Amino acid sequence: MNTLDAIFSGRSVRQYQQEKLDWEEISEILDYANRIPKLIDGIAIEFKLVSNIETKQGFRRPFSVKAPYYLCISSEEKEDYLLNAGYMIQQLNLYLISKGLGTCYMGASPGMGLKSTMKYTYVVALAFGKPSTQPLSTGSEAKRLPEKELVVYKEGVTSDIKQLLAATRLAPSSFNNQPWRFVVYKNRIHVFAKKNLLLAKAFDHLKLVDMGIMLANLILAAEELWVDVTLSSLEHIKSKPLQNNEYITTVVIG
Repeated sequence: MNTLDAIFSGRSVRQYQQEKLDWEEISEILDYANRIPKLIDGIAIEFKLVSNIETKQGFRRPFSVKAPYYLCISSEEKEDYLLNAGYMIQQLNLYLISKGLGTCYMGASPGMGLKSTMKYTYVVALAFGKPSTQPLSTGSEAKRLPEKELVVYKEGVTSDIKQLLAATRLAPSSFNNQPWRFVVYKNRIHVFAKKNLLLAKAFDHLKLVDMGIMLANLILAAEELWVDVTLSSLEHIKSKPLQNNEYITTVVIG
């Protein structure tokens, strides 16, 4: 299974066989994690593997998932560190899915004891292990907003660009919030995040992690499709006052 297959067939798994993976498999996962490219250079991060088999590693309920393993990412608190963390952990998520393992992002937070063992500020965790249920789905099974609510086309685009946008639509997000919005031209995609309501301001940090996860889907799908993309921050858009959305970045194509 390649990365594009993992994007379009992956699903959140909440039931696991509570058993160990072979050390060789764990070693390969950790080696891959250490080689994951960053979205933003200069931000130090740490992936921490947590075994939940011999000693229970409690994540606060609600929204916790009992899995044999968790991978936590902690990060230096620098500009756009949440975007970067989301981008990196989604690459790891897709790698695990491609290996036939079940995964699920954790809505629950680890306890202070576990957080204190992390090198930097805790951002998000990924539960994983051998699934007890079917780990794969079809894209049609995913509960996602229709494209017309997410994308505004200003020009006609190629089928490859359409597929990139389909990959972004399938990205997982906290509470399935799907905060991403796009304004699309034939050679660029302006990326925005939907502003949270006043009562949801506490979830702004999760929204930025979600946006990083989505960007990982987009960039990895582009690599699989041999589409050249780069990210650029455009000041004339960044400085515009926007009522319902905030500007994140522009994907330049070609």
